[in-house]
Amino acid sequence: MRRKKIITPFIIIFGLQLLSGICYVAEDPNQKKENYRNKQEEKCFPSNDIIVNNTKRFDILYKACRHLGYSEDVNLTNIRAHMSPNLKLLYCRVNKCASTMTLELLKQLFSCDTECLIQNAERVRLNVNARQVMNDAFSFMVVREPYGRLFSTYCNIFYFPKEDWLYRGTKLIKLTRLNISNDSLLYGHDLSFSELVKYTVDTFEIGDRLDEHVRPMHHKSCNPCSFKFDYIVHLETLQNDFDFIFNKLQEETVEMYKKDIVISLKKWTTLGPIKHLFKTIPLLKGSNISMYDVYLRAWCYYQITGQVLKTINFPYNESDLIDIKKEDFLRQLTKAMNVSAVYKDKLKLQRAEAMIQAYSTISDEYMERLSNVVLGDCLLFGYDNKPAHIFDKISCLQKNSKFDYFKGL
Repeated sequence: MRRKKIITPFIIIFGLQLLSGICYVAEDPNQKKENYRNKQEEKCFPSNDIIVNNTKRFDILYKACRHLGYSEDVNLTNIRAHMSPNLKLLYCRVNKCASTMTLELLKQLFSCDTECLIQNAERVRLNVNARQVMNDAFSFMVVREPYGRLFSTYCNIFYFPKEDWLYRGTKLIKLTRLNISNDSLLYGHDLSFSELVKYTVDTFEIGDRLDEHVRPMHHKSCNPCSFKFDYIVHLETLQNDFDFIFNKLQEETVEMYKKDIVISLKKWTTLGPIKHLFKTIPLLKGSNISMYDVYLRAWCYYQITGQVLKTINFPYNESDLIDIKKEDFLRQLTKAMNVSAVYKDKLKLQRAEAMIQAYSTISDEYMERLSNVVLGDCLLFGYDNKPAHIFDKISCLQKNSKFDYFKGL
């Protein structure tokens, strides 16, 4: 049986050790791996150190695994693994947890695209020593706050114009709606957030397979109760977590890692959806869907995600959009983003307002049922399964602005 890579003492004991100046060394009864982590854990670390944070994450994780009754799987190599060409790094992909950015980062660091990373893992699985090879690789997964992940899925996959409308949108509309219009049935363009929540809750409760973008993060394809990862990255601390991982592994795993690579990739992923907008437009020809609304939704998406101030109006009328080019739309969007960039607090507030506005459309019954859907992830990864800013609807509605973030739907 594969050992637990990190086993921590109770938080109280750990705190006393820090206060008394005693060095903290993680327990490791089997001593199977002698890697960078063992060397680092021989030192004393301040309470806010990245390594201490990671050990706390694992302490929460392993206690929750026991509490939930999750046991190790006999097939520990059957995970959604992506491996570097030198087989020293393993990333397990969870959709809507910075997976696009993470894969692009690995591509740049190893000159190995997504298909290459997957093929490396597949070749390892065919090896008689697959379990040992995957065990010896430094492994990590990325998680995020579950309510934010579900909301992000809606905004990026179903609200923003994407090719996904035609196969994911139509499928979910058929499962959640009565009296479907022909356009909705053919193009799946108008799935609402409440319908996505309904699909997620109903499908989870009857035990059917969920779309990979909304299924629990601890799904069997990356279940950390079975496969013992070295590091659990949180989206909320992505920059610091990645800086730590790749700087510490630089000598043996990656040739070059620059701190600004994460910042540059965030900018790259921010504008990435625009290519989908201009791929989707031709697919809607022949429908009764308003092209103005489609472009408007793309603009609103950047207000929802806190990239463009809500006070900056959509700069086009219907006639402007007849022959618009991607470069023109990008120019206007970039200009708006540059003007907005200095108002960080306002943009942060917009992101919160938009999410509250979306969750305010969900009935109390479905919110309660949704809290049960995300409960496992919340327990395992240290998140609140009933965050007050979402569940206190009266307060949220009073604080939320009257601005409509979901125009064009």
